[in-house]
Amino acid sequence: MKKHKAYKFLYRVVVLILLLTGGAGTQSRLSAQGQASCTCGCLRPLFDYLISSRRLFTPEAEHVVISSLIRDARKAGYNISYTQCAILYKNINKNFYAITADTVGTLYKARVGDCEISLQSSAGAVRFDSLRSDACTGADVVTYHNAGGSVKVAQLAIGTCYTCVVAPSGSCYSAVTDTSVNPYVGGLAGNWRPLRKYTMYTDHNEVNATQSLHARTAGTIFNFTYYWKLNNKKWVVQPDTVRWLWMNETTLYNRRGMEVETKDPLGRYTSGLYGFADALPVAVTDNCRYRESAFDGFEDYFLNEATCSNGCATTRSFDFSPYKQYLDTTEQHTGRYSLKVAAGGSLGIGADIVASDSNNFSIAINKDSSRCIDKQLILKSIRAGKEVLLPVFSPLAGKRLLLSAWVKEGSACKGSTYTGNQIFIKIKRATDSITVIAVPNGNIIEGWQKYEQPLDVPADAVSITLYLQSTGQLPVYFDDIRIHPYNSNMKSFVYNPDNLRLMAELDANNYATMYEYDDDGTLIRVKKETERGIKTISETRSALLKEVLP
Repeated sequence: MKKHKAYKFLYRVVVLILLLTGGAGTQSRLSAQGQASCTCGCLRPLFDYLISSRRLFTPEAEHVVISSLIRDARKAGYNISYTQCAILYKNINKNFYAITADTVGTLYKARVGDCEISLQSSAGAVRFDSLRSDACTGADVVTYHNAGGSVKVAQLAIGTCYTCVVAPSGSCYSAVTDTSVNPYVGGLAGNWRPLRKYTMYTDHNEVNATQSLHARTAGTIFNFTYYWKLNNKKWVVQPDTVRWLWMNETTLYNRRGMEVETKDPLGRYTSGLYGFADALPVAVTDNCRYRESAFDGFEDYFLNEATCSNGCATTRSFDFSPYKQYLDTTEQHTGRYSLKVAAGGSLGIGADIVASDSNNFSIAINKDSSRCIDKQLILKSIRAGKEVLLPVFSPLAGKRLLLSAWVKEGSACKGSTYTGNQIFIKIKRATDSITVIAVPNGNIIEGWQKYEQPLDVPADAVSITLYLQSTGQLPVYFDDIRIHPYNSNMKSFVYNPDNLRLMAELDANNYATMYEYDDDGTLIRVKKETERGIKTISETRSALLKEVLP
């Protein structure tokens, strides 16, 4: 009993320490993100727009997304840079709505994503939609006065920000030894995926062309045998490699059960890249393994995905997450975003090069005696190596790759090509490095120019690094970057990050077919990007007939 009390006391102490350290960590993270420093630069113009446009009391039922709200504010002339404010860019795809319903009062509250913003009156009841902001002070405090007056009557404040935090548990729970656990609900059993697809390859019974046929009975397979056979109350495979031939084999699945790599009997691979939390295909490549291709259109970096799970994080083919603050909405080749490199700046991203690829992996099952009286043998743990995880972009050595991207400089080019930027590729070997500079390919189309460059990867290469550089006095925008084996074809897709509609489809040459929709979500226009410019292929309009009463 004393030993039990000692363990219980120790457990409470550990939990208390975790709570204290967890709280301190949260506070330091919020301060590091600059929660208070963004009130003047971001929240002040946003709330000025909300007040002037009569949207301060937007109800929750309207589901107004912050990204659309910022776009409307920019169109109205309010300069809001969400990348400079942690509250806005962390909640860019979440909703804004008012908590307070009364237009007159002493306290107004609203939700900006997971954060609470308030307007606190210091002069009694005020009308919130008639407030006007004052110039910011050195303390970065936003104050307000009534329209037509100059006395400060209210102040903007940032309240609590709710975040998902994974906290370690102080209790011990075994999903294997506990008798009430459902292994199918817990993901311990039942996760079966198709491996191969077989087809019977043989003749029909009717091989003579002059033979009369009966429509009801003709067309049966000659000497047909079943693939599965019931033997001793168990289904077993009948080995027949002459007539039953496999046509397709799936070698990789993602976490949502989507096929991401398949191969045919000739050893030719087809791979697919998924984005938007592994929900939508963003690239499909023929004659290419999953790890050999990469594509990024910069559309899903602000996706509102729950991050409370402590499982393995979703990997990206290209991961520009460290440069999220440089994603720009003012210029884009397709979609809504492009990557902006400041004048004279450079952004780099690298990947390892591997000698070979394999789908083999090992699982170690560890057993141990239970702590119960019977000392039965139980499952202690299951360990697997990193081979069970989907590989990131890591091309194979000794192959030729093809790099393609679209580039636009900050001002219109009057010549035939841009000169103030470059895509610099560095392939590192064991003893030295190879450098390649990508060159433009084709004309400037609507301000954008395609870069295309073959890359010969040596057999002893160990890594490849891609640098996006601005070598002039203007910022440079990059979009729709892709790398894949030279002898493969890639088709990529770009979606609207707000409603997930298909906005563009890029063909094997990285030229786009663009889709435009009306307010009801109906496709009204299809455009095709060509070397001579963007051409409209089709355009449709539709309307509902109004009922004419007699």
